[in-house]
Amino acid sequence: MDLLNRYQQLCEEIYLLLSQENNLLKQEQVPDQNLLNTKRTLLSKLEFLTEQCKQVGQAGVEDKKQAQRLQQKLMKIFMLDRENEKMLLTLQLKQDTHLSYGNVSATPLQDLHD
Repeated sequence: MDLLNRYQQLCEEIYLLLSQENNLLKQEQVPDQNLLNTKRTLLSKLEFLTEQCKQVGQAGVEDKKQAQRLQQKLMKIFMLDRENEKMLLTLQLKQDTHLSYGNVSATPLQDLHD
């Protein structure tokens, strides 16, 4: 399998994983550690293949068209990952706020009222 095909396959895997993460976050569920570890592994592979793909400028026209399609897919990946990061931050803040208010006792407020 040539480099661009491996790159395309990896992009598809990453997009699928990010879509799974996105679905969990929309349900206000924090992704488990296994999903996050898989995400890190795939992103490190993507970084490695990206370096190798920088040589596509020397390739033929067909490879350049495929490279453009991959670039578009990468943009979708980056946008989805950014959306996921925002949702995760919002979810974590919501959980932190809920925990903070859950620890407040009503007794001091009742003392003030009495």
